Amino acid sequence: MNETTDQTGRWQGTRTFVVEKKAAESKTVTSFILRPEDGGPLAAYKPGQFLGFRLDIPGQSKPVARTYTISDRPSSASRGGGSQGGGASYRLSIKREPAPKDRPDLPAGLSSNYFHDHVEVGTALEVMAPSGDFFLHEDRSGPVVLLSGGVGLTPMISMLNHIVDQGSGRPVWFIHGVQNGDEHAFGAHVRGLAVAHENVCAHIVYTEPGPGDVQGRDYDAEGFITLPMLESLLEGPDADFYLCGPPPFMKALFNALLGWGVGESRIYYEFFGPASVLKEGGEEADKPAPKAAAPADGMMVTFQSSGVTVPWDPAKDNILELAEANGVIADFSCRSGICHTCMCELIEGEVEYVNDDAMLPDDDSDVLICSSIPKTDIIIDV
Repeated sequence: MNETTDQTGRWQGTRTFVVEKKAAESKTVTSFILRPEDGGPLAAYKPGQFLGFRLDIPGQSKPVARTYTISDRPSSASRGGGSQGGGASYRLSIKREPAPKDRPDLPAGLSSNYFHDHVEVGTALEVMAPSGDFFLHEDRSGPVVLLSGGVGLTPMISMLNHIVDQGSGRPVWFIHGVQNGDEHAFGAHVRGLAVAHENVCAHIVYTEPGPGDVQGRDYDAEGFITLPMLESLLEGPDADFYLCGPPPFMKALFNALLGWGVGESRIYYEFFGPASVLKEGGEEADKPAPKAAAPADGMMVTFQSSGVTVPWDPAKDNILELAEANGVIADFSCRSGICHTCMCELIEGEVEYVNDDAMLPDDDSDVLICSSIPKTDIIIDV
């Protein structure tokens, strides 16, 4: 067992995993089955959580940090039997991200294309332990509605597989929107679960069905997931709703659910941005920054590269949220202190970390702004 791994299989820092299997789920999505090189136990995780990676990508001067959701039930990490491989393992299902259709001059997704083109059976990867705040809440017993768009289905597959694996009779709707059959992953798997388990229902929506796509076999409706569609499928808004997908998909459905009467506390989502952006009329990240005004007894935060100095707002959960609320553009990805995308130089002052799961920088002069708040006046290089 790796000396950094405890008896529960949890580890600190990175741990080497080897790709045991690589399998296409659609023309754009590929799954990777990972096993620990040291043969030790795997850390448990909640359905919906992700793994962090340090990737040595050719042509990059330093390791690239990324996170990918584990796309199978937690029992596949403890006793084995994942749908794409046997034994204790983690499964990732990664979509190849091309350059944006409206900006073909921009590069394609760096890490997703690295996985598709360079990661093969036998490839060793440096992996961080499971983490993430988006997961199935098992302390509830009512209906579950899993709403996903595109590759946002990966945490939903984990949740669905777990509900079935646990023998739960909890009613669950798996509602998924995707371009067409070429991009549709796990279609037959989800259909099979819906046929075998009376508490599971599936509704698949294709934006633009292809010539070989058959309604009733591959998909159920054409267009987009809408509130009228949900109203026709569900008995009412009294359910727990889980959302994951592209930002327009998320924003449309989040506000539609609120308008239907779903309590905000019953809408769970994977959204890598401030929650206020999801709401109609919510603050946008590019709004003009207010002029600095020294507080009577508070702390000041200076974003040096952006030329912005503002009072610390105790209502914000972290420095990243303060930056976004004041028009400062900061890099981020996981917002959980795992991927280090938000790391920047702490030029002056002290911070306090508020996320116990954050993987702290090796250098005290660096700070993870997604997981920290100021202890004093601070100056950071953003």
